[in-house]
Amino acid sequence: MSNYNSVVAVAGTTTKVKKIVVGTPVRRVTAGAFSIASLGGVDTTGAVNGSVLVYNESSGKFEAEQELENTNFNGGQY
Repeated sequence: MSNYNSVVAVAGTTTKVKKIVVGTPVRRVTAGAFSIASLGGVDTTGAVNGSVLVYNESSGKFEAEQELENTNFNGGQY
């Protein structure tokens, strides 16, 4: 839930908004925030070079796998 703070100065029939603050501003974003492992619904446990993310219906997550079983690839037409 965001907090709304405002300071309003009224002069005659004109309203001037001096300041509006919504929530907390993000001051700094680190590279860790952009890691695929930090996404909800993604499990990169056991990921090694060459792994791909495969959706696991029973866990409801994308999981790192090296072997693809029962998989059909349709590359489409280019």
